[in-house]
Amino acid sequence: MSTTFAALIVAMGLGRVTIGLAPFVAAAPVSRMLGFPAAHDTPTARLMARMFGVRDVGLGVLAFYAVLHPATAAFMFLFNAFMDAGDLVSIAVPLAKRQGIDRAALQSSALAITGGLAWLAVWWAL
Repeated sequence: MSTTFAALIVAMGLGRVTIGLAPFVAAAPVSRMLGFPAAHDTPTARLMARMFGVRDVGLGVLAFYAVLHPATAAFMFLFNAFMDAGDLVSIAVPLAKRQGIDRAALQSSALAITGGLAWLAVWWAL
């Protein structure tokens, strides 16, 4: 794995960690930025966001592990891509059911698609 490629993977891992930490350090601003209504900012929603955030921190750590252990990189990159695909399926539910969070769901789907394609691209580049 070249130094440039490793730096890209570390940057992608840092992106995951940043997304994961957002519900802990900036829940309200991130929620508004994504387009969730203020009424949805409840202790329950924040708890679920933090639990989801822990997952993203873990996925970022897996990216760092892949840099240190290149033999695991293909699996780690595909695993990250499949997590984004799962997010996309989850996001489709409120869109299909017309649950009133279309803007937030569409913005979240853009993040999931971008992330998933990026992980597939680095997997392909191995």
